[in-house]
Amino acid sequence: MNRIEQWTKTLAESRAALLETLNGLSPEQWEQVVYGEGDQWTVSTIVGHLIDGERGMSVHVHKIRKGEETLPEGFDLTRWNAGVKQRMGSVAPTDLLAGLEATRARTLQGLSGLAEGDWERTGRHPSRGVITIEQYYETIAGHELMHLQHIRDSVG
Repeated sequence: MNRIEQWTKTLAESRAALLETLNGLSPEQWEQVVYGEGDQWTVSTIVGHLIDGERGMSVHVHKIRKGEETLPEGFDLTRWNAGVKQRMGSVAPTDLLAGLEATRARTLQGLSGLAEGDWERTGRHPSRGVITIEQYYETIAGHELMHLQHIRDSVG
């Protein structure tokens, strides 16, 4: 199995686990508070954050391949994450699920176009520092699974 196949499989597995949980939620559970300190994040907020984060990381991979900087000077991840509700707005669960699907399709499109020499190219990730393109895909899957566990812990 080559790296494209490996990461396609890994991303499919993390997404299947997330969707298994999300597809079983009631409308009330989508509004369950998962993070209650400061600005409260519900399951819906977290799914919006996953869409937003994956979209951003896919753009980073594209920029790395073009030899561009991934983040603007002074980028503040805490401030960016705090704005997720404002950027995403109030979105129905069906639209969030569609957003997950559309974002993943773009991620996989970028992944499928990688050449062998691209995997070790690096860019600056907002929380992990300088990482390789391969580590970006690791981060997308790991980020999804981390928040999935938080959602599961919250909704029971």
